[in-house]
Amino acid sequence: MNIFTTKFSKSALAAAKQGQHREGILLQGSIPAGTSQTVKVEIGTAGAILTMRMAGIFTTLDLVAGAVIDDGICHLRAQMIDTDKNLAIFNDFVPLSLILSPGRVKGNSKLVTGLPSEVANYLTSGGGADTAAPGANLYEPNELSHPFTVNSYIRFDVKNDAAAANYFAIYFDCIRVTRP
Repeated sequence: MNIFTTKFSKSALAAAKQGQHREGILLQGSIPAGTSQTVKVEIGTAGAILTMRMAGIFTTLDLVAGAVIDDGICHLRAQMIDTDKNLAIFNDFVPLSLILSPGRVKGNSKLVTGLPSEVANYLTSGGGADTAAPGANLYEPNELSHPFTVNSYIRFDVKNDAAAANYFAIYFDCIRVTRP
């Protein structure tokens, strides 16, 4: 027995789908050595969104004895805030290694599209010594169900405790609702 044919008519399904669509939102930034920055992305005026999952990457670069190395340690910590009511989604600064998958972009990585030049130069030129062990990351997006209203922002306050610039990028898988 097919529940869709017994419980929903074609018109009921069409009405439920109208005004909703899948959308992706990308938030990215390069955080200079030893600083903190606020990076945000606007939800826009097209309608509210409901985030469902998030996935992302980050670099693990540090300056050791005058050379930039990939030490494998996550130096970026972030606090996520919904600017509509200034609601902190994370109560404190959380290391990006705990919330992002696939996670770390390793030294000598071929994944350099869109990275800031100082990070991309390190990753493509072979960098210095790569002291971190080779990784075998699994890709498993983290669930994050949160509604964001029209004209609000997803804001990340990010701290970098390394002596080198580090980069991150987060992709939010969302449903945008354009009508009530």
